[in-house]
Amino acid sequence: MSENFWRNYQIRIEPWATEYDSPIGITDEENISDKPPIDITVESKDWKPRQPDPSAKIPEKIVFVDGRCRLDSRFLGQKDNEILYGVFATVAVGAVLVDRNAQRATAIETSVKRAIAVGGNLMPPVTRVPCPLGTKATLTYDLCLTSSENSPRASLSLIQKSMLKEEAKLAEKFNNNSDILVIRDGPLLYGLYKSPGLTMGYIKTMGKQYLNGDAAQILWHLNLGERTPIFFIGKPKQFKSHWSWYLRSGEQNIVPKNLGYHNLHGIVRMDLYGEVPLAKAIELANLSTVLIPQYASHPIRDPRAPQNLTPVGGLEKELGRHMGDRKVIERRLRNFLIN
Repeated sequence: MSENFWRNYQIRIEPWATEYDSPIGITDEENISDKPPIDITVESKDWKPRQPDPSAKIPEKIVFVDGRCRLDSRFLGQKDNEILYGVFATVAVGAVLVDRNAQRATAIETSVKRAIAVGGNLMPPVTRVPCPLGTKATLTYDLCLTSSENSPRASLSLIQKSMLKEEAKLAEKFNNNSDILVIRDGPLLYGLYKSPGLTMGYIKTMGKQYLNGDAAQILWHLNLGERTPIFFIGKPKQFKSHWSWYLRSGEQNIVPKNLGYHNLHGIVRMDLYGEVPLAKAIELANLSTVLIPQYASHPIRDPRAPQNLTPVGGLEKELGRHMGDRKVIERRLRNFLIN
């Protein structure tokens, strides 16, 4: 029984609040230690900004895919004389369908899973946490994860990777629909659940610098809707190789300089799988110069504006409603482990 697992390893909730120490915020991109080769001449040797393409045909339907993972509580245990590190977490993923003809955005997919991650190759059991009031509102943690590394960071990384996998599984559902453009919030993934070939990865944070020297200088001078030429990351036909480009998003009447922001405010990076033909990659890159600024968020409504896309911001709120109240869940976990 699951109760024996928690008793045998003397597992208790870590009393420090979850906002202390690093919350879940590790990405595969930031964990890459080696620097892949980068070819900045694949589109053109003339490394200058590309203007927005007003002739770009925007699809009638666009699906935005994103996920959220929240740390419900950390816990500590004991295995012989070794400290066990682990976490309870909630993982939620979803998709928003934007119908441009109907001018409507609808959340079409939402999925919430409760996860347990423990290090030291110790697989936690499926655990049901009953409601203290005796109702049927049971919390079921059935996404069970482990790794050989036993550290707080390892447990957090397991949760983050599980969320990315769930996002990729969701994006895969749209693989056979050529009428829908899929934009995945975050870097593209490689593995069992690979996103559709024409899915665009949307990276709103600069976790890694891909351009250097004169090539990097262009980022500081991009105007609204302008993009860099496409560059290729990796080697042709190599696993994890992909096309990429930077562009500046935002609204015309919001000038970063006037708001006291730095000149990289609004710069985002787009990704495409390397298997996509270069001509198609250029077509989608031109499309992004028109499409992305149209869905840029406003600083009045979103502190991550303009990088956080408006449909994604709405999806995050929707997922948050399905995840439940963290403080209530933490209290239930604490009661469960001491009884």
